Amino acid sequence: MKIKVTYPPAQKEKVQRGDIIKWAKWLFLFAAYICAVVNVCTGDKAWSVIVLWSLFIVWSLIFSPPVIEYNRISQSIKLITQSCILLILINALLAPGWAAEVVPIVCFSGLIVVGVLFFTDLERQKHNMLPMLLLTIAAFIAAVIGLIVLHDCSRWPLVIMGAISFALLIACAIVFDGELVRELKKLFHTK
Repeated sequence: MKIKVTYPPAQKEKVQRGDIIKWAKWLFLFAAYICAVVNVCTGDKAWSVIVLWSLFIVWSLIFSPPVIEYNRISQSIKLITQSCILLILINALLAPGWAAEVVPIVCFSGLIVVGVLFFTDLERQKHNMLPMLLLTIAAFIAAVIGLIVLHDCSRWPLVIMGAISFALLIACAIVFDGELVRELKKLFHTK
């Protein structure tokens, strides 16, 4: 009697995402530790904080993305926010004087990208309205505060950031008439 094997032959085990994350975690921790130690030993400016934040950006976007809010708008907003924080850290720790102009440019460019992503696929992206609203409101408030407080730098990036964020708020109010109020109530709801 001959036995016919119906199962496919065993193949080499593929490298799984969990294995990559496990190895990457140790590499990231080692790199963070080495950067901090070298920075403390050399006594330079705190450049290791910038490296640590950059490592955190790469880790959170590539190796550990969120499970619930994993969509193109939320990921874009996360990248914009983390990039602006990185630029502020670079300005505060290494080379001061330029962040008041560069951060608003990055922010209003990100607002344009998020607005295009949102309004080109409106029906599918309706449930992503709240993260976009939060970014838009934060950008508008930052633009107003920046225009009031900052007088010694170029103010055009703040004006454009404020104008784009205000235009996005108006566009959302027009498109989502009653839904915008309902989303804002969800944000500030109390029992």
